[in-house]
Amino acid sequence: MSIYTALRAGVSGLTANSSALAVISDNIANVNTVGYKRSGVDFSALVNAQNSNTTYNAGGVLPLTRQQISLQGSLEQSRSTTDLAISGDGFFIVSPNSSQLSNGGSVLFTRAGSFTIDADGYMVNAQGLFLQGWPVNSDGSVVSSPTSLSAIEPINIAGVGGLAEASAEVEVNANLNSDQTTYTGAYTAGDLASGTVTAHFESSFEVYDTLGAPRTIAFGFLKTGPNTWQVESYSRPDSNITGGAGTGGLLATGTVSFNTDGTVNTVTGSIGSTFNIPWAASTGAAAQPLNLDLTGVTQNANSFGITSVNVDGVPPGDLVGLTLEGDGFLTAQFSNGRARALYQIPLATFLNPNGLSPDQGGAFRTTLESGLYNINSANAGGAGRVVSGALEASNVDLASEFTNLITTQRAYSAASRIITTADQMLEELLMVKR
Repeated sequence: MSIYTALRAGVSGLTANSSALAVISDNIANVNTVGYKRSGVDFSALVNAQNSNTTYNAGGVLPLTRQQISLQGSLEQSRSTTDLAISGDGFFIVSPNSSQLSNGGSVLFTRAGSFTIDADGYMVNAQGLFLQGWPVNSDGSVVSSPTSLSAIEPINIAGVGGLAEASAEVEVNANLNSDQTTYTGAYTAGDLASGTVTAHFESSFEVYDTLGAPRTIAFGFLKTGPNTWQVESYSRPDSNITGGAGTGGLLATGTVSFNTDGTVNTVTGSIGSTFNIPWAASTGAAAQPLNLDLTGVTQNANSFGITSVNVDGVPPGDLVGLTLEGDGFLTAQFSNGRARALYQIPLATFLNPNGLSPDQGGAFRTTLESGLYNINSANAGGAGRVVSGALEASNVDLASEFTNLITTQRAYSAASRIITTADQMLEELLMVKR
């Protein structure tokens, strides 16, 4: 009977518009949710088979929910460098736990980039999802794969520290007094280090050993002839080097000769090339090579003095900040002035991102409709670029949602009128029997 099918059509209209109201409510509620992707409802007519041309069998309507995942929200500036946004089509690869993805971990994809460092050193977003990345090797290389999750691991910065760099180059800029009286006594290499002969000029500088500890190295000059000076380098204290106690800590010796204009002519002996510092076992440091550059030393009729001593190497440093640099490299900044890339953040892309299935915390899972993921570095494969200090806002348009709210309310009221009208008609039919 057509009246009954009209009733069912009215009920389906109520159900469909109720679903539309629920979707609109979700959109409005998440207007300020980072990375939220709005949903919409499309209505599809249900057509029933018609038994005759004189009656009509109403089918009603079926609501079909669709997501607008591919529609990017606006990027809003943030004060945190670990807040990340994607300008493009990519997704962050995340997991609800810290397990390796290739070892039982659950892979999800999200655009919600409000990441912070938790108590265990992991990068997690506000929804508690763990950000995944490719680890950067010590030589700066990255092992990546566009389809495999085996090379990806949860980003963790616990225990990250700035490695010490041993000193390897020392540049001395100084002046030796050309009016110094020439030493005429007996001189043997090592006499300046042991103190047997007093140097005409002595100074010292600090180098960093292989553990980053500062160690004092001294050097002494003794004028032994016109424009000719004996030079020695030695450790202070002498016990810092192996066998130093019997030699005054001698490291290298040589001769520096000057031109008549006061510039260096030649530097001969071990002091003129790279020499080795055999740190004592008590220091815990390994032996290290050191090159002492004396070409900046002058001999003028002026007092002795050091202009500058330039030493490379740094002590260990503490982590003071994280920055995101080109192609998604997460770089650690250390208190010793050094920086080191820790991870490269990969981005996943899909042929049909709107086919992804929504999951917890604003994340998504792959489906047959979305297709398999492709994993690329930022700025590659259409994934887009990762922006540090920014967040992607919800792509909900409040004006559109309120307009849809009004039309949905009217459609619901109209569907209810179908039911009341059909009810009245049935009541008239029951009155016939009376």
